[in-house]
Amino acid sequence: MTTQKDSRGHVYGRVGNIRITYIPAADRMPEKDWPGSDVIRVQAYKDATSESLHMGAEFPVSTPSDFGDLIGGICQVYGEAKK
Repeated sequence: MTTQKDSRGHVYGRVGNIRITYIPAADRMPEKDWPGSDVIRVQAYKDATSESLHMGAEFPVSTPSDFGDLIGGICQVYGEAKK
């Protein structure tokens, strides 16, 4: 995966049809969810031919271990489903 910057200067990468963006707390509007927290935004592209994105979900990140929790949760769900 290669990373790029969006129009607001946030780093993002693409994995398949998923876009993962890191948004620092300093760039979040106070009226948004998770004010004061860095977030990871996960969005899916609407189709294979455009750059349009679905709204997606945001995961607040307080510590580096939060990343591990997110990845661990994804792996656990996949592992349980594949049993």
